[in-house]
Amino acid sequence: MNKASSEEQWSELETLWKQQQVSTKVPTAILKWVRRQERRMRFVIVSEVITWIVLALFIVKTVLERNLADVSIRLFFVFSIFALGIGFSIVNRRGLWGPLEETAKAYIDLALLRLRRKRREINFCWFYLLIQLVIFAVWHFISIEIDPNAPFIKDPKKALLVTLGVTAFLSLYSYYVYWRTGREKASLEDLQKKYLN
Repeated sequence: MNKASSEEQWSELETLWKQQQVSTKVPTAILKWVRRQERRMRFVIVSEVITWIVLALFIVKTVLERNLADVSIRLFFVFSIFALGIGFSIVNRRGLWGPLEETAKAYIDLALLRLRRKRREINFCWFYLLIQLVIFAVWHFISIEIDPNAPFIKDPKKALLVTLGVTAFLSLYSYYVYWRTGREKASLEDLQKKYLN
């Protein structure tokens, strides 16, 4: 076989390959599933942004009204905690807005990735709560050492009740998310069997 005939055969093969019809049609059931997830994601993002803004304004207003000596340190810690939360939210949603290709497999992979990221978000919420509790506890004990008459936590019983309330809410929300994502994963696996196997 000479070089010219080999190139002709490759050209013919390339032409035949380009003429083949490629089906990239994604089943409607899968598209509906992914679009529903996108609507939920948009709702959650808008809710998060509104919550962050309201919390930031409330905390800044509260801290500035008290005219404390350590206002700048308090605001630094508050905005550091905010930056950690917002940074995680941005990083956790990276790569979740569209599939890498227009195939049923890519859409199902995207939907499954979104479910895994939702569970990662819950794990981060627990970590985030722990960080805040540690910072507040350390700050409270330092403030007592500096001035026993001006503790950081003025009403420990109320602080404990708020902490227990937040922990109970996060526990219920965690259970709900793990239950829902498990159920959705099973449904996605059924779609996967139906359309990909």
